[in-house]
Amino acid sequence: MAQTDNIKKNMFIMFNNEPYYITDAEFYSPGKGSAFTRVKMKNLNTNRVIPFTFKSGERVEELDVNFKTMQFLFSDTNNSTFMDPDTYEQFTLANSLIDTYLTYMKAGSDYILIIYNEQPISIKFPAQVTLEVTETSPAVRGNTATNATKEAVLETGATVQVPLFVDIGEKIKVDPYYGTYQGRATE
Repeated sequence: MAQTDNIKKNMFIMFNNEPYYITDAEFYSPGKGSAFTRVKMKNLNTNRVIPFTFKSGERVEELDVNFKTMQFLFSDTNNSTFMDPDTYEQFTLANSLIDTYLTYMKAGSDYILIIYNEQPISIKFPAQVTLEVTETSPAVRGNTATNATKEAVLETGATVQVPLFVDIGEKIKVDPYYGTYQGRATE
């Protein structure tokens, strides 16, 4: 059990019998009244982010989670399947928990899964992914001076807006949370 004044960003807690990930936490100690901690926390079962205020002295159960690198195999309409590279055991994770990232996931790539009670409950996705551009209109010489963009289709099927100079076959960095172009990938 953790005291609410010890709640920090990136903690995993059990709240109302559901696992949560603390995305933001601020401790307040006003001159009058008791101290409190304001948090934003993400429900790992529903992916919903909610704000909450914990009063000073309350206790929350801190979750004992593990992180395991697993290989992404495939995705169907409801679940995504991952394989433990050490034991070859397969695990499924509901697509609703990773829907933000699903369009940027490549089969055969490794991802870090969050494990609780021997079962994956979420994914710790990288801040940037490198993907190849498979479709876009051709690059035109001299188009680097403006901020104009065009649509590009990536190898996973995701579409992003890229600068006019990006061409088919180039590898680019993408922020999967916002679906935005971050720059050319250097290899």
